[in-house]
Amino acid sequence: MKKPNQSTMASYFGWKTHPFTDTRQLLNPFMGERDERIMQQAQALLGYGKSFSFTGPSGAGKSTLLQHLLTNLDANYYKPVFIHYGGLQRSGVLRAVADKFGVETTGRAVPLLIKLQKHIASIITGTSPIHPVIVIDDAQHLERESLTDLCSLIVCPPHKTAAASLVIAGDETLSRILKLESMTQIQTRLTANLRMEPLCEKEVARFIAYRLEQAKAPKDLFESDAVSLIAAQCRGNRRKIMNAGTVLLDEAHYREEKTINSQLMSGCELFS
Repeated sequence: MKKPNQSTMASYFGWKTHPFTDTRQLLNPFMGERDERIMQQAQALLGYGKSFSFTGPSGAGKSTLLQHLLTNLDANYYKPVFIHYGGLQRSGVLRAVADKFGVETTGRAVPLLIKLQKHIASIITGTSPIHPVIVIDDAQHLERESLTDLCSLIVCPPHKTAAASLVIAGDETLSRILKLESMTQIQTRLTANLRMEPLCEKEVARFIAYRLEQAKAPKDLFESDAVSLIAAQCRGNRRKIMNAGTVLLDEAHYREEKTINSQLMSGCELFS
């Protein structure tokens, strides 16, 4: 919200970019202590050619950490393939993976799954072998058959080695699904389940301070009482913290307040 003839938020608060914008991805996202540990574990597992799952509640930062992980893979050794599940059926998942690999999806002479297996075998046994890393986000919605297909892409029986690494990410539903007896075949292909958690109150303060620093915004934009309230209200959910910060900055701008405090928050109808 903006009053007539009111200055822009950037000039009013004196920042370079909005601290909580979703249109600008940080080169290096905020990493809590657990995030750092999970990042190290994930990098090590991929170095061994292993596959694993990545679970945690919505807003825990799974997708952000996954993108950061893939961005930092050495392109000389890894071929990352990232698929955000969007209601794809079994054949759609394979076509999405094939498209990322540049594998032709038309024609019925050879099943697409076989084409993909052959393609992966060719890039891991060439003169400059590269290890594929297939990542499926929101994997809790995948059909069991799709997971079975994906697992068949990470083995190379003729060479008795891992053909690729599979990383499936999802919420607590995925964690429960993987524990089912019917998922044993898939469980055995996954070395570990790396679980992300919401931020604690101390890390919420660090998260907000980090976003302000990256945006070149004033360090005292959020007073300590406001940060504590945001931590209590959002319960460490990064997406909720981002949304709360956006609403509160807009409210402060409209009221012509230079800082966010508990009093402003109590009078903000959009913050709940």
